[in-house]
Amino acid sequence: MDEQVTPITRFEDTPEFHAYQERYATLIGDHNPYFIIHDSPLTDKSYMDGQWVLNFGSYNYAGMSGRKEVQEAAIEAIRKYGTSASGSRLLAGEKTLTQTLERELAAWKHTEDALVLVGGHSTNVTFVGNFVGPGDLILYDSYIHNSVVEGCRLSHATARPFPHNDPEALDRILSTRRGKFAKVLICIEGVYSMDGDIAPVPDFIRVKEKYGCFLMVDEAHSTCVIGQTGGGVDEYFGLKGDEIDIKMGTLSKGLGACGGYLCGSRNLIEYQRYLLPGFVFSVGIAPPLAAAALESLRLIQRDPSIMANMRRNIACFMEEAGKHRFNTCLAGKTAILPILVGGDNEAGDLSIAMRKKGVFVPPAVYPAVPRGQARLRFCVTAAHQPEQIAHALNLLDECARELGIQLPEPASLPAADKQQ
Repeated sequence: MDEQVTPITRFEDTPEFHAYQERYATLIGDHNPYFIIHDSPLTDKSYMDGQWVLNFGSYNYAGMSGRKEVQEAAIEAIRKYGTSASGSRLLAGEKTLTQTLERELAAWKHTEDALVLVGGHSTNVTFVGNFVGPGDLILYDSYIHNSVVEGCRLSHATARPFPHNDPEALDRILSTRRGKFAKVLICIEGVYSMDGDIAPVPDFIRVKEKYGCFLMVDEAHSTCVIGQTGGGVDEYFGLKGDEIDIKMGTLSKGLGACGGYLCGSRNLIEYQRYLLPGFVFSVGIAPPLAAAALESLRLIQRDPSIMANMRRNIACFMEEAGKHRFNTCLAGKTAILPILVGGDNEAGDLSIAMRKKGVFVPPAVYPAVPRGQARLRFCVTAAHQPEQIAHALNLLDECARELGIQLPEPASLPAADKQQ
């Protein structure tokens, strides 16, 4: 006989709402480190509560959001095309602007073609969720972004994590399991969003070629950050254009707009253009966003000072953090530069204390990071100045002492993998 269950007729009675209340509902007023209002572009500074503060919490890595040329390109696109694509590109029609963006993205990433979608998270969900299926295998880095994990669930493929940045562990898994599946998709990130470390992409390429797999690299945090001109892992490692099968990226970070893209072979992208649900059944990217991303893409390639400033600021941050003996987790060569705190509450308290003194840096807590490894996640941009970075880290030291928080030194970083 089937066991009877008690019907739930109010959302407030669901277990998930009770869990939400326990974790978030007490965060009110000055004690809430989330949903902070910024009434300006997020560059090196932002306007908050009637004053300008130093901002170390944005993904505006190349400083393109708010830049005059990018704004003017978006405004001109509105005048020409309006504010919306007004339908699926498949049915409602294309725009020269969007096709130009895709062509230049493909050239930038050294692939035959590219496809632009309306969101980065949804791009991963729809691609991973539909590229593989029952009878296939997905192997993903244990630090992979939630969007890939959600895509795994949608796909109904067998999915398994492997230890972070460990191609040897991946090799061992494939040595016993490759022959049991038709397609195998390996998913990694170019730069990881919580620790700021770079994946050893050439080693993963060797493994995927050895076993005949597809390799997807999520470059949300590596394009416009690593490589001499911000080209991402291709440029950083000197890769050939076809060594990575699927290069995914976002328009919302270094390119200062919003959306996602896929770059790959002409046949792969053309197939997605007609059959990928998250593209076919979704509105096309808004014209001002396409124009902003296109102008940003052109600027970062023709102005070497942008990436030069980025490299300067990363080096400056690491030097200043070293002076204070701050633990920067696995970071050091990218724009994501976390400072390990430890407890979730302590990270939130430090974020709030620094905000009150004119520096905004958000806390990253469980489940985004493992329990006991909460951190303040600093993001530097090309727009920051060295003196701003030094001031922010001096202020962190000051606030920690005032709150009686002992920040862990570098040697004390736990080795446990992040839980997803």
